[in-house]
Amino acid sequence: PPRCGTSPQAAGPAQRRMVEADRQKVIAALKAVGGGSLLRGWRVELDPDGSLDVSFLEFCRACKKLRVAVDAAALFGEDSPNELTLDELAPREGALVLRFRTWLTERFGSPGEMFTALEPPEGDGRMDRREFVTGIAQHGFECPEEMLSELFNLLDLFGVESVAMEDIMFLDMNPKTRQGAIQKAKMRGQIEHQHLLSELYKEMKGMDVHDGHRLAPRGWHAPALERLPEVMVEKRMQWRKKESKHRKEVVAAFMQHITATYGNGVRGWRRGLDPGATFLLKRADLLRYCRRHNMALCASTLWSILDKDGDGYLRMEEIEPRAAASLARFWKWTSERNSTCAQSWAEIMVVARSKLEERPPVTWKSSSSLQSKVFLQAVTAMGWPAALEPGAGASLVNGLDLTGCGIVSKRDLEWLDRWKAPEWLCAVPDEEAWRQLRAILLQTYGKPLKAWRTLDEDDSNVASWDEFERMCNLVAFKGNRGGAWRALDTDISGSITLTEWHPPSARLLRSFKDCMYKNFGSVKLAFKTMDTDGSGSLSFSELRRACKRLKWEGDVRLIFACLNMPIKAGERTLSYKDLAFLDRWAPDDEDEEPQAPARSSLRSSSSAPGLGRPSPPRPRRPPPGSPAWALPRRRRRPGAASAWVATARRRWPRCGLGWARRGGRPRSWRRTTRTWARLPRVAW
Repeated sequence: PPRCGTSPQAAGPAQRRMVEADRQKVIAALKAVGGGSLLRGWRVELDPDGSLDVSFLEFCRACKKLRVAVDAAALFGEDSPNELTLDELAPREGALVLRFRTWLTERFGSPGEMFTALEPPEGDGRMDRREFVTGIAQHGFECPEEMLSELFNLLDLFGVESVAMEDIMFLDMNPKTRQGAIQKAKMRGQIEHQHLLSELYKEMKGMDVHDGHRLAPRGWHAPALERLPEVMVEKRMQWRKKESKHRKEVVAAFMQHITATYGNGVRGWRRGLDPGATFLLKRADLLRYCRRHNMALCASTLWSILDKDGDGYLRMEEIEPRAAASLARFWKWTSERNSTCAQSWAEIMVVARSKLEERPPVTWKSSSSLQSKVFLQAVTAMGWPAALEPGAGASLVNGLDLTGCGIVSKRDLEWLDRWKAPEWLCAVPDEEAWRQLRAILLQTYGKPLKAWRTLDEDDSNVASWDEFERMCNLVAFKGNRGGAWRALDTDISGSITLTEWHPPSARLLRSFKDCMYKNFGSVKLAFKTMDTDGSGSLSFSELRRACKRLKWEGDVRLIFACLNMPIKAGERTLSYKDLAFLDRWAPDDEDEEPQAPARSSLRSSSSAPGLGRPSPPRPRRPPPGSPAWALPRRRRRPGAASAWVATARRRWPRCGLGWARRGGRPRSWRRTTRTWARLPRVAW
């Protein structure tokens, strides 16, 4: 047999015999380590990452570990002094591995496709020895069964009698794919070590022990443990939950302040936020308003929540959308009827007079104002389309009533004339228009989720009216755009989510993200794990296999088709950029809305109307005849005792506090009579 390293002409017969003897020593030691298998011993001791070669230093370390004394320099030879390949050490096994790699490339294209073909339909993502040997033989690889079993030993590094897809990716003939698989194999130990440390850290944090306990986490380990990927992902998720709760509380506190101070959102907009009737509010104006009213909330957070479209301006429909919708429909109706709302006042007065004369005596003398009830009756008699809808009439008169006295004047209509309502706010929900638009989108994109990915340009799970108009222009939809939008925006929030767009797609995408977060902690870590070949891309077979192993029951083909938006010719792979939006994609919160602060904490517009503490409930008085122990006890003023003790500590630091708790006097009473007289009198 040929010897390692040098050519036969480079050394004499004695040196060749010595090199051959050293080679047999190494082979015997590797077979002993591999349980009789040379290829498994090669993987365990010399080539754990699957590169099919070993460096000089690694070989020397392995020989020292195996207690084998050989001439390593002679084994490597002069032609390749830095590396030793498998076919140089074991020519027969090396030729077998090379022939198998060439065959699977010609037969399947890649090791991943071979694994997919050999894996049983009801498999769990792993393949045992019998399935491997039987499948290879059935697909036409001519080789004795014992050699096929030896090939399986090459793949089964840890001797668990089963292999996963990532265990065979080093056989790929593509240099780039193979290099990625080798790099991932090198990082596998580091990833497992980090996972073990993360589990240990979580277990230690869950213990209810003091800091000095022997099982408590040490302070000098905190910087390294808290930077672990899984720990950081868990902290990030907790922060997001806390931030989501805080944002809801901020909005609830602000709307409660508006309602408590002005009565409703439209009146608060007219009198507090936009007294100049510009119908546009800048960020500085909102911050100035919060500061002027001493609101105990984060105004920057409030602005980021209210400014949903991100155009830098706040509008009335973003503060009170339902009342703004009623005002917009009334504005459009009067504009089409008399060109302006103010010009309709004379007609409204005529109809209102006739309504008043039906129930004499007539005591209303003003010609520039009407009672809210009479104004609504007159508008209804004139044929306002939204008058019969529940809550629309009340929203209209409450929005026009500036002072809250139940009076609507001509000035209120003049104020309304200065407003240019958006198209979608004036429209009525039109299901037929939405069906027409949906048919065009399905014809263009094929899937609702793929159309949503085009609509949601910033991947925020919120689409604004401007994005919707750009989508309509892109597909050349000329129908009732406002009606189609209102058919989707049922809550008149000024934005739509994927749940409103297509609920099944929202459930599919949310379940996929929940599965990734549950098993990996983030989409980024999930992508690195599912990318078995380390190529930086995810094929459909890899995604399907990973979802099957994770027992995710969603439509993998639909997810792959919708996430991979720009598909190049001949390429069906997902990159991390296609999945990165899921980490910042916020699905609709299905939890209950948090309770708003108690109304009693908002005393007036000048008080702090933010996240105030609600007043404690009054104790119930027991019924007559109750025993003495059931009667309520008199409570001293909260904080009185603590203030008294703090003052005593400051005035007499050398005296104990037993006298203060017993109601006695300090020993230095005579020397400090004047100081004691200046202390505040507190009822105990």
